[in-house]
Amino acid sequence: MRPPISIIKGPKREAFSKFPLEGVRVGYNLTMVGLYVHIPFCVKKCHYCNFVVTGAGVRSKEEKFLDFFEREARHYSGRFKNRKFDTLYLGGGTPSALEIADLEKVFSIVRRYFGFKEKIEITCEVNPGDISIAKARCLRLLGVNRVSLGAQTFHDRTLKSLNRAHTVQDIGDSFRVLRKENFGNINLDLILSLPGETLEDVKFSLKKIKELDPEHVSLYELVIEKETVFGRRYDKGKLSLPAEETQFQMLAFARDYLKFLKFHHYELLNYAKRGFESRHNLLYWANEEYLGLGPGAFSYFGGRRFRNSSSFDGYLQKMSQGDWSADEEETLTAEKRQIES
Repeated sequence: MRPPISIIKGPKREAFSKFPLEGVRVGYNLTMVGLYVHIPFCVKKCHYCNFVVTGAGVRSKEEKFLDFFEREARHYSGRFKNRKFDTLYLGGGTPSALEIADLEKVFSIVRRYFGFKEKIEITCEVNPGDISIAKARCLRLLGVNRVSLGAQTFHDRTLKSLNRAHTVQDIGDSFRVLRKENFGNINLDLILSLPGETLEDVKFSLKKIKELDPEHVSLYELVIEKETVFGRRYDKGKLSLPAEETQFQMLAFARDYLKFLKFHHYELLNYAKRGFESRHNLLYWANEEYLGLGPGAFSYFGGRRFRNSSSFDGYLQKMSQGDWSADEEETLTAEKRQIES
């Protein structure tokens, strides 16, 4: 179980064991602590997704989640009363699927129960098409200083096959909205090895990334999870994936192209312009402690890695009963912590 892979937005990824990670530094000693907030709502569930999500727009579900989220924050506040968080990351799911008033409530809750350092990095994941001028302005006023935009690919046919709720046009429009509202630290997610994808498709998407000129790129390789639409199709032999050699070529080209564009390959999945490395990503990479709130979120502190719930309904049930037992957990010995680091 590797929560840093599970928590980061997108399909669960395997380590790129077949791919040389030139220039990736290890052994960071940052002494940070991070807060991850899992917002479980999505307009549509992607065919590759095995994360804890539920349908957006159902007001009763959203209100119940916000109430229980506050209860969970209150429960853990005592454990972290003498610590100030270095990073706050809103992931999901789709944080940008929430209405402005609900986003304001989430931030009100975390600020009521936790302390934050003055120069905190605050990241919010945004889906293309979700972000209006008003919502972008709201995020800025709430203190968000880094946005991760889930592009995934720049081909409409592929977006449709993934069951994504946006178009290529939405990616560019959303990016420009964020720039208009003075967001100067934007990440774009890109998934490789998608069904039916060719090397030329990847080259095209990377050139579109160049045109938008973000500060950060998270580059993922699709991994098929069993309890997903893609997993079921794969088991039936109905999912056409690129050949392994083609997948390697995609990764190699993407890495070299991003390096050509002066991106620094600073962490397993992530490329950044100098000075824009994600502190939250580095926190995971350095095996530092973090608190995860919301359904399916992992926490790691006191040598214990765990999550309280593995489904949205399970989260609601456990929060209603005040049940703080873990659905999954492991205790890391000093030796295992050293191995992971």
